[in-house]
Amino acid sequence: MDCPKPVFSTSDTSVVSTVRELHYYFRNLQAYYKVLKGRVISKLEYNEDPEIVSDLNFQLCEIERKLKYIHILNNSASTVNEVVHLIEIKDEFRLSQETIKIKF
Repeated sequence: MDCPKPVFSTSDTSVVSTVRELHYYFRNLQAYYKVLKGRVISKLEYNEDPEIVSDLNFQLCEIERKLKYIHILNNSASTVNEVVHLIEIKDEFRLSQETIKIKF
């Protein structure tokens, strides 16, 4: 099973699309590291060489550390994604600068 690491890219630069893409990216990155974690755990189960086990345990710790932060980023992006799609705020991010009239 191939498991390529996700790459962040967005062709649209609006706030809404950028937030949406960040949410998808962090969610996919979290899934990627969960798959890697499963693969490392699987290798640990079938290996008894102390040097390899030590290396795999180190890899597992690194993956867990990254997963912790990516989980926070994913939850944060999810929250922002929900807020920018609320009816009360959605139009704020769709107005072009030319249509904004500021009165002094």
